[in-house]
Amino acid sequence: MTMDLLKSSQSPQLNKCDRQTLLNYFENSWELEEILMKSLVGEETFYINPDPLRNRLIFYLGHSAVFYINKLIRVGLLNQRINPDYEILFEIGVDPTTPEELDAAMQDVHWPEVEDVWQYRDKAKAEIAAVIQKTPLNLPIEQNHPLWALIMGMEHNRIHFETSSMLIRQLPVEKLERPECWQYATSDGKVPDNDMIGVAGGVAELGKPENAPTYGWDSEYGNRKVEVKPFLASKYLITNGEFLKFVDDNGYENRDLWDEESWDWKTQYNIKHPKFWIPSNGSYKYRAMFDEIDLPLDWPVEVNHYEAMAYCRWKGKGIRLMSEAEWNVAAANCEEDKDFNLNVKFGSPSPVGMLQNAENTSGLYDLRGNVWEWLSDDFTPLPGFKPHPLYEDYSALFFDTDHKIMLGGAWASTGAYASPSCRNWFRRNFYQHAGFRIAQDL
Repeated sequence: MTMDLLKSSQSPQLNKCDRQTLLNYFENSWELEEILMKSLVGEETFYINPDPLRNRLIFYLGHSAVFYINKLIRVGLLNQRINPDYEILFEIGVDPTTPEELDAAMQDVHWPEVEDVWQYRDKAKAEIAAVIQKTPLNLPIEQNHPLWALIMGMEHNRIHFETSSMLIRQLPVEKLERPECWQYATSDGKVPDNDMIGVAGGVAELGKPENAPTYGWDSEYGNRKVEVKPFLASKYLITNGEFLKFVDDNGYENRDLWDEESWDWKTQYNIKHPKFWIPSNGSYKYRAMFDEIDLPLDWPVEVNHYEAMAYCRWKGKGIRLMSEAEWNVAAANCEEDKDFNLNVKFGSPSPVGMLQNAENTSGLYDLRGNVWEWLSDDFTPLPGFKPHPLYEDYSALFFDTDHKIMLGGAWASTGAYASPSCRNWFRRNFYQHAGFRIAQDL
């Protein structure tokens, strides 16, 4: 298998797609996730939860398949269940705040045999392919179209490719076998000068149009206009090399750089460096998806929101993260799919500035792709937001001050998740393939 087979296809145009396009997109969505699941060594590995705030891996093996089946039944494109017990067990994930909360939610769960779940997946795949083959398309596929449930399943499948990649990355390397097709980006170890670039202001128009020809999650719709003043932002995402200076300057031990909540988190879990750095002979190795490699100093650092904010405080007064509106102004001409590190172009982040086409007209690089960009905003609905009736709790449960927004997608973001309109979010203490750049008022 080559890296080309791993690379994702783009989210289909729902006003002009044909049956074969949908079938290809489904098979690609399905295969991406299976490549990761087949990298696990030994059935016992499926019963591990690599992240104490996430479910066991066997849940994710069954979850995407069950999601398709339940949604297709909801809209009448399927009439019979495959396994009613599985279609309850694997239906709903969790969003705990502590490992103890997760344990309490899962204490009475009896997980099935791994082979039985693989067999369920095979049956589900055949049923879904049959739906694609026999259902009239009746274009365009809009939000009230029965086939919207199918597209939702495909895009949800892709979200869980990314989710699973983050979990698998936290397993011991001996529990994994790197797929032959998996290729990391290169690194020459040179950290480029990360100048602050002046970004012209303007009006940010947030929100995906209701009649857009591609799939969108409910949090993307609505409309908000924001006047953005000119500002400064770092040309590149903050690199491992830059963040190493913060670590070496005892940034993790300096109480002044952390607010009360983040200091409590750092202290409770004895955090001394980014999650995917591994202390080694006075320096650091780096945990890539399947291997431990030399720390790639020119790749963007991956941290949670707490760590990003501590770095901003370390850099000095007035240094901050960009806002959602500022990101949209800076990324205004990023609509076209250029040479971004998206859709598994690489199986890892890549050196900042390596892809020349990833420079935007604003002068900033990697506004799309490489790693998600943490922003300063809480995750809130856009005016006019309506939860989609097929997935009412997709985003509405998370509009609060506990979840921060991130934009731009990462190397593992595929399909609609790789779209510039995608509004992703996580708790401040959560890890995703996410980094940041710094900003400052003029």
